[in-house]
Amino acid sequence: MTLTEEQIRSAVAEQAGEWFVANRAGQLDHEDRVAFVAWLRASPVHVEEYLGVALIARDLPAVTSDWDVPLEPLIAQARAGEEIVSLEPPVARHQPPVQRSWIFRGRTLAAAATCATVVLSAGVLWWVRDGQLLGLPKTYQTAHGEQRPLRLPDGSVLHLNTDSSVTVRYSGAERVVDVDRGEALFQVAHEDRRRFRVAAGEAQVLAVGTEFDVYRKRSTTVVTVVEGQVAVFTGATAPPTNEGTLPRQAQRVNAGYQVRVDAGVMSAQPMPADLRQALAWMQRRIVFEQRPLGEVAEEFNRYGRVPLTIDDAELRALPVSGVFDAYDTDSFATFLGTLDGVKVERTPAQIRVIRLSTAEREPISVAR
Repeated sequence: MTLTEEQIRSAVAEQAGEWFVANRAGQLDHEDRVAFVAWLRASPVHVEEYLGVALIARDLPAVTSDWDVPLEPLIAQARAGEEIVSLEPPVARHQPPVQRSWIFRGRTLAAAATCATVVLSAGVLWWVRDGQLLGLPKTYQTAHGEQRPLRLPDGSVLHLNTDSSVTVRYSGAERVVDVDRGEALFQVAHEDRRRFRVAAGEAQVLAVGTEFDVYRKRSTTVVTVVEGQVAVFTGATAPPTNEGTLPRQAQRVNAGYQVRVDAGVMSAQPMPADLRQALAWMQRRIVFEQRPLGEVAEEFNRYGRVPLTIDDAELRALPVSGVFDAYDTDSFATFLGTLDGVKVERTPAQIRVIRLSTAEREPISVAR
């Protein structure tokens, strides 16, 4: 059976609608983007159909004026997604308005309607999935060694560090991000009617129009404020219902300070933070000043493929300083090998840091 041109166009239009929705939702990883570009290059028809879908999405309000759900905010939310590939042609400002046709270069009205249905339905699902309509949670995560920036539906931006996972949900009263594991930097978009709350184990953080970092470890959560102010408290205390109400035990933390919550117990007061060290991961670096070697090794193990192993308690407590590429474990291991009394043994499975034996330390005398 030979497919007609109309059938081919219809099939390509459906593919174009699926690619358009995936792009708008920011769902494409590196392999998907490569596949998308390959699909576009396969035929001029693919580009034509994709542009047609983009035009349909832009013109949907004109043909759905009686629909209950406002489309302009929906499409605006879709366009705010990360890593969107936009192929919409520019519109000349001097060009007079013209009556648009709903048939694009031979495409039938039925095919165009199919594309519109795909874009509209999936767009609504995208909006719902991100919690903007029904408050459904959505989880974002990174693999070991991966870092990822994300724009949330409310306009806030979060940067996920390596091996991290967060769950985002929205309601009419608040915006909530659960840090399930790992680290995230938050740049919060201000809203008058909804607070922005981050939950990380026993730690709770409230913020309005500010920037702060939350690092959740096994039993410790560290909150570092970069700009503005946050309120940190512990437990499952309900969030405040108005601007001036905070839990009694909440600590206000200003820019340049941080608090720690260890096993549910918050530090007595905020402490000055070294923002250069705390945010070095944003430049893919590890910065440490007189920090215990064991802690620094654990930081490198968050990024590298071959782990550093230090069993000796005294070596783990050894204070070290330096600035390194977070992904360059080999250079750090070479640096450790230059320290007095330290030996580095490398295998394909691990980099073992040990103390030199007495015989290895003492110079060997040659008998005459």
